[in-house]
Amino acid sequence: MSQLNNDREKFEEKIKTLVRLIEKQIKIANFLNKPDQIANLKNLLNIVQSTSFKVMVLGEFKRGKSTFINALLGEEILPAFATPCTAIINEVKWGEKPRAILHFNQVDGQEREEPKEIPVDEIEEYVVIKEDVDQSQAINESPYEKLEIFWPLKLCEDRIEIIDSPGLNEHKTRQQVTESYLVTVDAIILVLSCEQLFSKSEQEVVDNKLLPMGHEDIFFVCNRINLIRRNEVDTVKDSALRKLSSRTRLGPERIFFIDALGALDGKLGHNNEALQKSGVPQLEIALQKFLTNERGRVKILRPAQELRNAINEVRKTIPEQIAMLKTDVSELEKRYAAAQETLKILEDKRRSIVQKLANSIEDTKELVSYKTKDFCRDLVPKIKTIAQEYQLQTEIKFFSLDHKSMIETAVKEVVSYLESQSEKEFYNWQTSELEPLLARRMDNMKTSLDSEAKEFIDRVDNLRLELSGVSISKVEVSKGDVGVRDVSAVERIFSAAGGFLIGGLGAATIGATFGYQEMLTSLIPQLIIGVIGYIFLGFNPITLIPMLAAALIQGKLMEGGLANRIKEEVGKKFSEQLNQSTVDIVDKVSKAVSVELNKVKNLVDKGLEAEIQNIRQQVKNVLDDKEKGQAEVDKKLKQLDDLTQYVNKIDGELYDLISQV
Repeated sequence: MSQLNNDREKFEEKIKTLVRLIEKQIKIANFLNKPDQIANLKNLLNIVQSTSFKVMVLGEFKRGKSTFINALLGEEILPAFATPCTAIINEVKWGEKPRAILHFNQVDGQEREEPKEIPVDEIEEYVVIKEDVDQSQAINESPYEKLEIFWPLKLCEDRIEIIDSPGLNEHKTRQQVTESYLVTVDAIILVLSCEQLFSKSEQEVVDNKLLPMGHEDIFFVCNRINLIRRNEVDTVKDSALRKLSSRTRLGPERIFFIDALGALDGKLGHNNEALQKSGVPQLEIALQKFLTNERGRVKILRPAQELRNAINEVRKTIPEQIAMLKTDVSELEKRYAAAQETLKILEDKRRSIVQKLANSIEDTKELVSYKTKDFCRDLVPKIKTIAQEYQLQTEIKFFSLDHKSMIETAVKEVVSYLESQSEKEFYNWQTSELEPLLARRMDNMKTSLDSEAKEFIDRVDNLRLELSGVSISKVEVSKGDVGVRDVSAVERIFSAAGGFLIGGLGAATIGATFGYQEMLTSLIPQLIIGVIGYIFLGFNPITLIPMLAAALIQGKLMEGGLANRIKEEVGKKFSEQLNQSTVDIVDKVSKAVSVELNKVKNLVDKGLEAEIQNIRQQVKNVLDDKEKGQAEVDKKLKQLDDLTQYVNKIDGELYDLISQV
């Protein structure tokens, strides 16, 4: 544990160093009167100071997920409900005192309701579905988005947030909420049960959702190993290793066999022997090591890159200001007047670049619409075949006293199967068609933007040269594998707009390279996540039950076999629902793509505008200084000369910090 504590302390020290350097750079930006950079750096500072590691715990119903989270926390904070909860994310965070805050969903056309603090001991009243309430209705109509729980627990004090997800393969809305959150987290813990290890549906979650999103370091937690007979433990473990090792980057090192209830009882009863026997401490060490060392590296390098970009801009600005301060006012005004034509050309170029991006996004949206429509059209008839070929597991009795219950069970079974098969069809289509399409479109967008951005930046730098008379050579940055490198024209534009980090465009799965291509590639999971849920949200199979029960009583289901008729009717109804939903599905998928890609366009627009505004602001600052008289100019020149040394010192400290990460 001493090494683990040492790693934590080193990470905290690096965060403090980064905060200190950003604060120094803000003072420099203030002195140089660079409002855009000040705003960007303040945002960056807030992000670094609030840096946390999000650990999402996933698991199907009755796998012991809530008990496991409580075992991590050492307190029974989240009740291990036997009944399902609403579609709400629970975020457990550090707090000096226990608190619980409910956040409301956004309602179209209305202002989001302010978060509401509730008593911790009344959480159940808000998140558990009452027995006399329709479960689907309660889930779909829940007004709450998430619940924040603040608790004075050491694990969370180490910048770790435990995210309790609504659940997998239990209800469509709950699963969609969970999936939409996956791109924001640093680590995934999938809780399985040794009693029914790695079901087919759990395998599909890993293969079709987690791995495609870049979560290569899944922590597989095989719970209830204590309930396995002693002579079968090795067999269960061998089976788990065979099934799971290839699905996480470090293989067996990411697979843990635990007794969550034993760990919780051990912590509550201060029984260290029972706690160690549970296997949970070994998992905690591995998780903390991963977060602090691997994810911690990314948490530091991303903002470090943004700070380095700000430093490089200042290194260009200072010599330019010095040169302009030494230039006669009339000459500087003459140069600035001559620059207006070029500034207008830059404004036109900015609008042209943004419009080309908008056109490309619209084309992509249309292509995605066509592809999605084709997928739905092909899937509709396929559903009926899939339903007919399915081997029903529910036992069919022609003369059952409880025929309605029997039919309901069979219908739900077929519906569940069709949903899983439809998801499989969707993910096959996603992999074979949608993802390649988006990758090609993004690559085309990148190629075009690279060329346009380079031309724009060259014009900007030439204009800065004409105004100041100073040629600024390319600033050298560190090389190697520390994650900071030369900045391309596009990345310089993004940096001027607030950077990848501030723009919210870097998904959790990007590594430490932070390049423009990596950023675009990382968007793909965000574009397509949870789309399949749109197909089924309005589908209620229970409406089939009265019709099928009446047909059974009249003897009509006897013809051709009861099981076949049930599958036929469910397949028909399911296909109809899919067909009716196609327009809505196409609209939602294409809009999801458009929304994410427009974030790129808007960031480019902001960055281009900032580059132009920087020129105007630079000249205005110098002319304002000159109006104050020569004594003030001389004073400013001395300050700028001293500032150069100060900036070099900050850059050196930043280089040392990066080299140690």
